[in-house]
Amino acid sequence: MKAIHRQRQCLILWRISTIKVLHRSAVDLAHKIHGDNESGGAPVVVLHGLLGSKRNWESMCKMIASLNRKVVAADIRNHGESPHNSSHTYPELAADVSKLIDSLALKQPAVIGHSMGGRTAMTLALTEPQKVSKLIAVDISPVSTAGILNDFFPKLIDQMKAVDFSGQQKSTVTQARGFARQKLLSSGMFADGGGIQFILMNIGKRGDTIGWMCNLDALKQHFTDIATFPEALKSKQYDGPVLFIGGDQSNYIPPSDIDGIRGIFPKAELQYVKGVGHNVHAEDPRSFFQLVSNFLSK
Repeated sequence: MKAIHRQRQCLILWRISTIKVLHRSAVDLAHKIHGDNESGGAPVVVLHGLLGSKRNWESMCKMIASLNRKVVAADIRNHGESPHNSSHTYPELAADVSKLIDSLALKQPAVIGHSMGGRTAMTLALTEPQKVSKLIAVDISPVSTAGILNDFFPKLIDQMKAVDFSGQQKSTVTQARGFARQKLLSSGMFADGGGIQFILMNIGKRGDTIGWMCNLDALKQHFTDIATFPEALKSKQYDGPVLFIGGDQSNYIPPSDIDGIRGIFPKAELQYVKGVGHNVHAEDPRSFFQLVSNFLSK
């Protein structure tokens, strides 16, 4: 019995030390608050996807705030105005969001996450379920990974890294974006120019230096961590309300994933927006907002 008791003590201490390590490594996320009225319900935290930022969600956050909700849009670490860090795993990204929720004293927010942000939100819900009242995962699955994520993004990161901004330091951000646009178009990755504007929004000033705001080195190093949902979390469950929203022209959430999704999120619903791809919220904001509004009001 004494041996069993010691084993239990060691397990408890290990779990406590693991939690402390995650939170000690957590960074303070840059964020923007939209609205300050919580009479309509729980606050909402919004998390962008890979190579995105809180700016991508500006219009949608204002729409959600019109529901009398406080909406907090965050820059995930290694993106936007948030700190750069050499590590980039979902437990760490979730710990960052948990720290933000604590620092803003948000009471059980609903969390909306797109792509990488969606998996971050899932990780938070599975590891600290008491902090999440509802979860909306946008065009991303915990079960499978779309081929484009593995094929396109590593090549894109390499092309972004190849852009040399050394001669652009006396230019404006707009001029630097024009310079980078030509370089990326010449790579052939954007045959029709589609989607490139989204990538160019990553160019800005950190301190006095113009260049990519995102930490491309860390994202490249941890790309496998980004492209796969943590296997250990698939044995956990979050029993709160969950809505998965996919674009019906995207292959990020195959309909066949629903059984596996409900093994982790038993109350999950899956809805598709017609005629749109991966960036559902930007391609059809009206339909996306309607789904979000209906789900939050339940």
